[in-house]
Amino acid sequence: MNKGTIFRFYGMTVLAFFFLAISMVVTGAVLPHWMDLFQISASQAGRLIFLYYISYVIVTFLSGFLCDHFGKKPVLVLSQIFLAAGFFIISTADSFLTIEFGMLIMGLGGGFCEAPLTILISNVFSGKEGFALNMSQLFFGIGAATGPFLAGFILEKGITWRIMYIIPGIVSLFILFLLLTEKTLFAHDRKGIQKGGVLKLFQHWKCFLLINFLAMFLYVGAEIAGSSWMSTYIVRELRGNIYLGGLAMTGFWGMVTIGRLVFAYLSHHFPYGSLLRFSTVLSFCFFLLLLFTSTVPLALVAFMGIGFGFSGIWPLIMALVAQNIDEMQATAIGLVTACGGIGALLFPWVFGIFSDYLGLRFIFFLVILMVAGMFGIFQMRFFQPLPGLVAKRT
Repeated sequence: MNKGTIFRFYGMTVLAFFFLAISMVVTGAVLPHWMDLFQISASQAGRLIFLYYISYVIVTFLSGFLCDHFGKKPVLVLSQIFLAAGFFIISTADSFLTIEFGMLIMGLGGGFCEAPLTILISNVFSGKEGFALNMSQLFFGIGAATGPFLAGFILEKGITWRIMYIIPGIVSLFILFLLLTEKTLFAHDRKGIQKGGVLKLFQHWKCFLLINFLAMFLYVGAEIAGSSWMSTYIVRELRGNIYLGGLAMTGFWGMVTIGRLVFAYLSHHFPYGSLLRFSTVLSFCFFLLLLFTSTVPLALVAFMGIGFGFSGIWPLIMALVAQNIDEMQATAIGLVTACGGIGALLFPWVFGIFSDYLGLRFIFFLVILMVAGMFGIFQMRFFQPLPGLVAKRT
C-alpha cells in the first residue's frame, strides 16, 4: 500500500474503534442518571446492555461470512449507517422505550463493525497479528476511557447527556463518507466462498474454535458485565457521586489502553498463551481487592488493576485465531467475536437481575468466577507454546 492508503487506513481504524467503544460503554456511565430520570430498576437498566448485544451478536455471527462472500467494504459501510442511526435515535429520545430501540439499532452497527475491522487489520499485518491487534485495540481503549469520563463530567456540570450521542453520530457519518470514497484499500479484497467452505472450517478446526469460542464468551462477558456496572456500583453501593462513577470506568478503560501498549510489546517476546495466563491471574488478584474493600479510592485502584489485567486478552485470543486459520478466516474471526458478544448479551442483564436481590457487590463475585474459568481454559494445550503454529488441526 502507498503512504496515502496507509494514512487513510490508520485514520479509519482509529476513528472506527474509538467510537465503537463509545457505543459499547458510554451507556454504563449514563445509567445511574437514566435510572433516576426514568425511574427504572437495575434489572431494567441492565436490559439496555442486553438489547445492544442481542443485535450485535446476531449480526456478528453473519459479518465474517458476509466479508468472505462480498468483501469487507460493504459490511463496514453498513456498520456506520446503523451506528449513526442508533446514536441519533438515543440523542433525541424522550422515553426509555426510545432509548431501548436506539440501543438495538446501535448494536447492529457494532456487529457489522468489530469483526470486519479485526479481519482487515489481520490481513494488513499478517504475521504480526498479536502486535497489530493490541495496537488497534489501544484506540478502542482510549474511546472506552474517554467516553465515561466525559459523561460523568458533563452530567456533574449539568450539561445534557444527549451530546454524548450526537457527536459520535456525526463522526459515524464522516467514517461512512471515508468508506464510500475509499477504493485502493479494498481493491484486492478476496470475495466468494468455495462450496462447503464453512463445513471444512469446522472439520479442520472444530476443537480449536470451540475452545476459543468459550474463552471469548467468558472474557467479553466478564469485561462488559464488570465495566457496565462500575459506575452504578460506585454511586449506589459505595455512595460516591456520578463523577467518581465515570472516573471508575475511565480508570478501567484507561488501564486497558496502557496495558495494550505493554502487551503489544510483550507479544514480540513471550508466547501468547503465557501472556493470557498472566493476564487472568493479575485480574483475579485485583478483583479480590475490589470484593474486600468498601472505600471508593481502593475500589478505583482495583478497577484500574482489573483493566490492566484484562487489556491483552481480547487481542491475543483474536491473534491466535488469525495466526492459525487461513481458510474462511473472516468467518472464523466473526464467529469468535460473536461468541464474545453472547457473553456481553447475557451477563450484564442477568447480573443486574441478581443484584436486585443480592446487591451490586454480588455482580463482581460472579465475574471473578468467570476469570477463574478463563485461567483454566488458558491452561489447555491450544494455548501452550508449540513449534510452528500454536494449535494443531483437530
